[in-house]
Amino acid sequence: MKATRSDVAKLAGVSTATVSNVLNQSGKVKEETVHRVMEAVKALDYRPDMIARSMSTNRTMQVGIVLEDISNPFFGEIARGFESAANEKNYFVNICTGFNKLDDYFDNFITRRLDGVFVTALPYKFKVNKLYDLVDRGIKIVTSGNVEVDYRRIASIENDYIAAMKEAMEYLYGMGHRDIAYLSGLGRNLPYDLRCISYKNMVNKLELPCRDSLLVDGKYPYATSMTEGYDAANRLMNLGYKFTAVICGNDLMALGAMKAFREKGLRIPEDVSVMGIDGISFGKYWEPSLTTMAVDQNRFGRKAFELLYADMMEDTISYYRNTLDLTIRKSTAQCCR
Repeated sequence: MKATRSDVAKLAGVSTATVSNVLNQSGKVKEETVHRVMEAVKALDYRPDMIARSMSTNRTMQVGIVLEDISNPFFGEIARGFESAANEKNYFVNICTGFNKLDDYFDNFITRRLDGVFVTALPYKFKVNKLYDLVDRGIKIVTSGNVEVDYRRIASIENDYIAAMKEAMEYLYGMGHRDIAYLSGLGRNLPYDLRCISYKNMVNKLELPCRDSLLVDGKYPYATSMTEGYDAANRLMNLGYKFTAVICGNDLMALGAMKAFREKGLRIPEDVSVMGIDGISFGKYWEPSLTTMAVDQNRFGRKAFELLYADMMEDTISYYRNTLDLTIRKSTAQCCR
């Protein structure tokens, strides 16, 4: 027969309330008692009835994560970190890949009564008002993607792309580059694309001769894969303007751009320096290895769950800004032109 909570309590020599506190990780139980309870759980192969628990606690112990693009390993590693942190608190994670219409996911979250959702996607992919529909129904939200939300109601974790692009531009400028291009993948005037905003600011601050002529943007529906990087690099070369360095909207675009440059006979970094943003593992093993502004993606995902958990448990709504680290590899060099 299936073991019950009472069976666990009897074997561990504690009350059923203590068993519940241990399984819910309430932090109110001595370590020795936790050990006894968990040994009993293991010995009896006890599995809590999550449906019954949700009825008594008004929590389903399920959360969701909505990704911009699961095919980009940047988001895959964020999901891994988020899921690991959630599992440690006994939450089941529903991973939504971003291939479907995101608004449909949000409607599903309501019917499935998720406790919380981490949305890491750019706001052109969904209606922001959908987030408030979730909040009004008691579903906690953490966003990432520079979504304009009411931070009194919705928590947020963002990468500091303004500072990251500034550091990337200053690094290349210090290497003697003055004709620095940016391959965006997104529209040049989107208010939430902080990379592009910072690039244009730095072009003006450094008084670079290129102005906006070396900004290659994308078209709706936007995409930022290796294919878009490859196509954007070819568009850049077809413009006919001089450039000695290129920053790409993310690492995947940078890898695609490098292929396009090599096909046209340009050497990297002797003829053109290339930088990415994100710090995915592919860049480390590419040839040449990719200089990038790196995010610790696993830690980012774990931090996102930490913010969501604080909101779910304590109604604490927070904003967290994550810094990126300049990671210098072999795709960039001193300008010699």
